[in-house]
Amino acid sequence: MVQKHNRTWTQTMKAKIWTQHKQLISVCTLLVLSVLVLCITTSEWVTWQQIEMSDVVGEGSILVLTLLWSVAVLMSRPPGRVTSYLVIGLSLFTCSSLIDLFDEFTDQISTYSWISLIESIPAAVGMVVMSLALYWWHQEQLALNKQLNRRELDYRWHKEIDPITLLYHAKYFIERAKTHISNDRYTCIAVLDLVSFSSINRQFGMKEGDRMLREVGQVIVMNIRNTDLACRYAGDRFVLLMPNTQLAEAHKLVTQIELSIENIAFKPDNCRTSVFNKLRCIVGELPSRIDIEVALQQLNQDLDSQSDLVA
Repeated sequence: MVQKHNRTWTQTMKAKIWTQHKQLISVCTLLVLSVLVLCITTSEWVTWQQIEMSDVVGEGSILVLTLLWSVAVLMSRPPGRVTSYLVIGLSLFTCSSLIDLFDEFTDQISTYSWISLIESIPAAVGMVVMSLALYWWHQEQLALNKQLNRRELDYRWHKEIDPITLLYHAKYFIERAKTHISNDRYTCIAVLDLVSFSSINRQFGMKEGDRMLREVGQVIVMNIRNTDLACRYAGDRFVLLMPNTQLAEAHKLVTQIELSIENIAFKPDNCRTSVFNKLRCIVGELPSRIDIEVALQQLNQDLDSQSDLVA
């Protein structure tokens, strides 16, 4: 069963290579065969005693390797300029290797002695052609690497984004806050908590609760500056990072967000009445050389204490 599968895979691969590179394979095969016929028709065989086996092994290895490289390129690359130039360059190199190898087994007829003078020319031309191909291949790889880097960055970003609110997670917030603590003179953070979120979940379901969180997140983003960062901290809580902002200015910004949230009606599906949200907020300044996680924990505890007093 395994042998049959391997045979089928080999046949499929051969058919795929031939279909994709039919014209290129035909041209290169014709080129190598023409050189082979030329060598055979213009040379006479020498005796075994005259053959240098070490030269045969060395030159034969080069010939075999160039053929294998050509096959590897055809198997691993799609049709195109780079593939064509690589294979043509290798085929020219194969021609020179073939002439070199025949020199060990034959004596060229004096009439055609010019062949030995040009045996290295195909290799030289092949190296130029392959150099062009490698340059284009390099340009191709640079473009591919850009795309891969963009995808990888996009993947990393998506890993750090909350799928419900489409805001960054708290982990990303902490990483960004650490950089601002060390670089900025004034940095403030705020914790925002939705007061009626649990009742929304109970009354209208988690799906509507998630939609409300997403809408609240959008309103928060609309009310912050380009330099600020809004993230979902946990559950119905959001955190704001306000670099280069003094405490009084941060309070004004958070108050504007509170008013915006309170004046926007949330309309659950299959419900005639609208729901108005209310935020509980606390703002703090981040001094230098402070543990951001400790500061966030303290702000959350202070916010919980305020909630208990109000209750």
